[in-house]
Amino acid sequence: PGTYRPYDLGQEMGIWVNNSDGVTPAVGKAWPPRDSVFPDYTNPRTVEWWTQMCLEFKDVLDYDGIWIDMNEPSNFLRGQYPGCAVNDINNPPYIPSISDRSLAQKTLCPDSKTYLGEHYNTHSLFGWSQTAPTFQAAQQATGKRAFVLSRSTFIGSGKHGGHWLGDNFSQWKDMHQSIIGILEFNLFGIPYIGADICGFNYNTTYELCLRWMQLGSFCPFSRNHN
Repeated sequence: PGTYRPYDLGQEMGIWVNNSDGVTPAVGKAWPPRDSVFPDYTNPRTVEWWTQMCLEFKDVLDYDGIWIDMNEPSNFLRGQYPGCAVNDINNPPYIPSISDRSLAQKTLCPDSKTYLGEHYNTHSLFGWSQTAPTFQAAQQATGKRAFVLSRSTFIGSGKHGGHWLGDNFSQWKDMHQSIIGILEFNLFGIPYIGADICGFNYNTTYELCLRWMQLGSFCPFSRNHN
């Protein structure tokens, strides 16, 4: 507090995803060196805050577009501090075969509160609800057609942004699967789509990277991110 304007203004405006009490902000861990809070983009006030931050950042760095990442929302913990309560929302009768068999794994507790309700019901909308205001803010800041990429998407995301297929591996099967992913996202209405060419994890090889660059030249969104 007092050293980081995005946090101070967000705290003042009350725009964070909250704990199950609906009052105290959910605190987790991401790339910043200490702890992280999570903007609730389903809250109209968050859109005001985000637009203001994007406009101010344009004076710091003269950007052309905005890349929004980690917006599942991603959290390095299983739920926020001090962990998730034992209840039916956090531990429903059926859980998909996902990492660690926990809905809170690498994200927030399902009983966290957002403007529209419990995180259990709004989790998949986090990236979607961030993409449209980012598009509007970037367009307002640059005065040009906005360029926005989002890692988390939902139905309708393609109207305001593109997508990449996330952290893949430098393996031939991942290059093969990227073709499937790109075609699928065209069916989902997100035509500006591509993979991390040459792979994101592991070291690539000359032959793999050469072939993937050749394939990547045909992808709508083409980026070597090895």
